[in-house]
Amino acid sequence: MTKTPAPGVWPTFRFHDAAAALAWLVETIGFTEHVVYRGDVAGDPERDIAHAELLWPGGGGIMFGSDTGGTGWSGTVGGPGTSTTYLSTDEPRAVFDRVSAAGWTIIRPLTEQSYGGSEFSFTDPEGNAWSVGSYRGENL
Repeated sequence: MTKTPAPGVWPTFRFHDAAAALAWLVETIGFTEHVVYRGDVAGDPERDIAHAELLWPGGGGIMFGSDTGGTGWSGTVGGPGTSTTYLSTDEPRAVFDRVSAAGWTIIRPLTEQSYGGSEFSFTDPEGNAWSVGSYRGENL
């Protein structure tokens, strides 16, 4: 039996309200909570997340935590509201419907792409841009 390899690419985020981000990433976007380490890292032990890993149903995952107000491992790059990520799924319409129902800003509506698949883009409540589509890469 072949074991599926662990994700080799982990987009990372910092959020002003990581607890709220955890909820909407799972409930609205469709990630699965893998591990969450809570702690007083930004001054609010009730809401702070030191480190979280969420898995995407189609493979891969993201990591994130609370913004500490200082510089992270990436310096000042990658602060809240500055990230962009593409998620591939067989069900972009379902994600589009959940995002639309949540009232988030749709940047590009769900459309068929000339290179294959359908795709849409939106911003999350903290301003990060996400694109969700059925295209998984050429010949992958």
